[in-house]
Amino acid sequence: MSLTAHILLVEDDPSLGLLLHDLLRLEGHKVELLRDGREVMPAFAKGGFNLAVLDVMLPGKDGFELAQELRRVSPDLPILMLTARDRVEDRVRGLRAGADDYVIKPFNNEELLLRIQALIKRTERQAKDDGPRILEVGMLRYDPESYLLQWPGGEQHLTRKEGDVLKLLMQRIGRTTERDLITRMVWGESGHFVGRSMDVYIARLRKILKVDPTVRLDTLHGVGFRLECLAED
Repeated sequence: MSLTAHILLVEDDPSLGLLLHDLLRLEGHKVELLRDGREVMPAFAKGGFNLAVLDVMLPGKDGFELAQELRRVSPDLPILMLTARDRVEDRVRGLRAGADDYVIKPFNNEELLLRIQALIKRTERQAKDDGPRILEVGMLRYDPESYLLQWPGGEQHLTRKEGDVLKLLMQRIGRTTERDLITRMVWGESGHFVGRSMDVYIARLRKILKVDPTVRLDTLHGVGFRLECLAED
């Protein structure tokens, strides 16, 4: 029996986009079709996708840039890229950007479906091997599905936005997470007022994280934030 997925499909050709949308839905997949690269990150921020199919040539942002952004915020997301360009350099660039597979247009529909199935099966195997996706830093353990943050002797249920911000920071532990990336991934947009709202949530998280003195949430003014775990003496 075929496994199904919630697929983010990005294809600017109206005819091909609709054809692929219907083809994937007939296989039992849930599909959201977008045609502009600028729509992808806000849509992905709403969550629930477990596979992305990206055309390379797109308005707004191309598939290479999108693959890099998606891989940065969702390291385990399977990404399949579609392109009419059959140059080795383009395939290498796509794989370096974070794509798991690469299909050249025009393609056979059955081959495309089989490649998608292979990616889904591989992800399912990894999920079984890895067990629950609990994020850890210092003495803190965070379950992003239940929004529950735990530490020895205590726990706290986070709000959805608190939890989504913390998840992003924990996934990028030790690295700078840009303000714009957080607002686009959690709020689906950026701007002055969204940024002010994010600062409120950062302040709340910083207060909560004080339960573990080895964990520090630094602000890089004008740039973003960095979550770190300090080595104990």
